[in-house]
Amino acid sequence: MSIIRSIPSGELLHRGGEAALYKVKCGSKLYTLKLYNSGTAYDQKAVEAVAKVAAGSIAGIKNTTGIYRIAEYGTIGENAYVLYDYIDGVSSKELSPMPLEFVLHSLRQAVAALMELQKAGISHGDISPDNVFFDRDGCPVLIDFGIRGPGTLKFSAPERIDGQVPSEKADLFSLGTLFFFWITGDSLFAGSNFDEIRDAIKHANQQRPGEILFGKISSGLNIKPETLSLLEPIWKGTIATEPGSRAESLEELDELLEIALDSLGGQGVRLSRLAEGVREKISGILEKNGTKTLEKVDFPFFEEKKAKNPSLKRWILATAVFIFLVMAAACVFLASGKSPSVDDTGEALLQKSRSHEMELQDSVKMPNLEGVLKKLEPEESE
Repeated sequence: MSIIRSIPSGELLHRGGEAALYKVKCGSKLYTLKLYNSGTAYDQKAVEAVAKVAAGSIAGIKNTTGIYRIAEYGTIGENAYVLYDYIDGVSSKELSPMPLEFVLHSLRQAVAALMELQKAGISHGDISPDNVFFDRDGCPVLIDFGIRGPGTLKFSAPERIDGQVPSEKADLFSLGTLFFFWITGDSLFAGSNFDEIRDAIKHANQQRPGEILFGKISSGLNIKPETLSLLEPIWKGTIATEPGSRAESLEELDELLEIALDSLGGQGVRLSRLAEGVREKISGILEKNGTKTLEKVDFPFFEEKKAKNPSLKRWILATAVFIFLVMAAACVFLASGKSPSVDDTGEALLQKSRSHEMELQDSVKMPNLEGVLKKLEPEESE
């Protein structure tokens, strides 16, 4: 049975140019409903593969917690939709900036999830701070696969802006821009309009993330200058204009992240302490968000369903009343000893029948009573 058809309403989380997000409930379980605007949709092949990976139903691919679990997807009316488990956490956009060691560790977790999807032939295509959530345990969860367009502009690879389909190389570029954002809370590629941002991305080789970070240290960024050199291989493997100049694969990027994390000594007690601080920050944001009143929305497809499918009980009740009236009329005439007048009886029953037909509207049609009664009229004797 379709879950979405049993959900009458939801709370609006976000409304964008592509779709609206709702927090919905079915029984005791919470979901997020992404309801696409008319004329927009997702890549069905990608969404189907992600759903299978999250469910652990593809042989040789691990069931990973690093991607959202899709419960249902399809179309309803003119709108495509994806329904997935509600993530009790916050977007990485709200959480950034974060400590460097924690960022390296978290990016490795995201890369591990993406590598499992690569085995199924799927790339994300829209890696951005809004599309990576952190749950209460401080673990990253990737959402929103299957986009058809270029994705979030400031985090898109140059070839994606040119209209090419999602790929592992394009995801590498986006991971580099995400890495920079998680460290600083700012986008690597800035601009006041589409053309400026696009031109900056097209000339990505001119960017020097390390130099930009060095400048931010003087304005309060909590990174030691001597650690910046450890990050250079990561920038070279991601922030490159030409796909061929980036890392060979997600696996190579994972190795670069591991080397940098080990060099910082970020695999032990310090990382645990930093992770605990991030979890506390997540709890604080969630508590603050919990005080906000969300707009409640009644879904039109639920109302449409209710209008087009009247209750079976109403039909049964109306039918029973009709039969009762027929039997009652027959009993009255038999008790009086008179021969019933077909015209009078038929007219009375027709009026009752028509009133019930108006109440039933789109229910199963009643028999043509008038035709039945005419058949009962005695033939005139010659």
